[in-house]
Amino acid sequence: MAEIWAAMSVDTFGFAIIGIALGIFFGALPGFGGGAAMAISLPIAITLSPLNAMVFLISIYGGVNYGDSLPACLIGVPGSPGSAPTAIDGFPMTRQGRASEALAAGAVGSCAGATISVLAFIFLAPILARFALKFGPPEFFMLVVFGLTVLASIDARGTAKTLFAGGFGICLALVGADPYWGQSRMTFGAIELYEGIPFIPALLGLFCVSQMMLLIDDRVLAEPEDRQAPTMRGIIRGMGACTLRVRIILQSSLVGTVVGALPGAGATIAAFLSYTLAKNTSSNPAAYGKGERDAVIASEAGNSSTVGGALIPTFALGIPGSASTAILLGVMMYMGLRPGPRLFLEQMPLIQTLVIFLLFGCLMIGLFGAFAAKYFYQLTRVPLKILVPCTIATATLGAYTNRGEIFDIGVMLAMGLLGYILVKLRYPLSAVVLGMVLGPLAERYFIQSVELVNWDLRIFFASPICIALWVGIALSLIGSRVLAYRERKAHESAG
Repeated sequence: MAEIWAAMSVDTFGFAIIGIALGIFFGALPGFGGGAAMAISLPIAITLSPLNAMVFLISIYGGVNYGDSLPACLIGVPGSPGSAPTAIDGFPMTRQGRASEALAAGAVGSCAGATISVLAFIFLAPILARFALKFGPPEFFMLVVFGLTVLASIDARGTAKTLFAGGFGICLALVGADPYWGQSRMTFGAIELYEGIPFIPALLGLFCVSQMMLLIDDRVLAEPEDRQAPTMRGIIRGMGACTLRVRIILQSSLVGTVVGALPGAGATIAAFLSYTLAKNTSSNPAAYGKGERDAVIASEAGNSSTVGGALIPTFALGIPGSASTAILLGVMMYMGLRPGPRLFLEQMPLIQTLVIFLLFGCLMIGLFGAFAAKYFYQLTRVPLKILVPCTIATATLGAYTNRGEIFDIGVMLAMGLLGYILVKLRYPLSAVVLGMVLGPLAERYFIQSVELVNWDLRIFFASPICIALWVGIALSLIGSRVLAYRERKAHESAG
């Protein structure tokens, strides 16, 4: 314990605060993910001590996972794919004049999810790391298929359109080089598409450009509230009410931590699974998609809890759980630290000190949500003739900086027009994004699996994990049908 207190210093706390602030800033910029934010900050990190560098980078990582919920709630533009479920209910809350409530719910979900995942990291890292090692290509393929069953629950009363939108997203993901034969597919001779449709510009087009096109005919972003602008007391009271959603927070954080511990699974799967689980177990599932506060809490808790989950294989096995932790792993090795099981034996004081600062960062995210929500709320009062062009300009910058290609700006604009048409025809854009994220993963893991056994499909039934995921898929599909029945009954009662 004395070593831990000796390692704590004022400058380390300062780097934690700076990292959180930078993470929230980059997260609030559409198109800038945790990997980009950490890469930009690398020149600073490598000049610091090992503890300060890890605290600084991980604080950025955690800040990004909260910051990307800000544009998702305020203007309906996810800062990253992991906050796409947050936009489903967060932006309708803003349109109803409940922006501060949406931001408070996001802050509570992010703070609670990150805190629980950090505690899981320190107490369950060896167990979850060994569990993650049991996942091979067949298990990852079944996990991706399980994630695709979320499509059936996004809009239970419009399942056909949701499945079409998800299938369309998978088709978009097929553009590029075939991972098995290496043949180009649907590239139409464009070299820029050989690696596939660039995801970040496509995401910005689907959500940002299309949303701005929908807002052009409106005069204000949100309906005027009958009461005064939110006060600090009101926001804190709202956050206190959100903390009473213990079941939603715990189940979403558990999902995010486990999914985050699986290398390559990502925050997108965790956020969508958490959103769907909260909807399927809700007493009022018909409210989801129309501005439900519990939905924002669930998706943000699932999104942010992947931070601690992704650190588990990174520290315990030396296997990065995400692009952001891959950068962190490189910095650790550059500084002479060797991730793996022995790290917990040889550097336990360092790990415990890091956990203390991680928990401090979680607290800072919650406090920032309380203090900043009052000021972010003012964004809803900005005239749309100013907000729309500024937002599109920011999105254009994010699309260009992704690869430094002018072609990506054209992709963003084309996907924006496509997204506008889909919204007008009432096809959910979140289903398109889910298909684009999970489609390539499903194809890659399927090919890797069948290549191991000469295309014998029985490999997907060969392990207990695969069988358990088959059961989960069946339960998810049955739950979506039960959910559709409940929503139809609620709609008939309301009618």
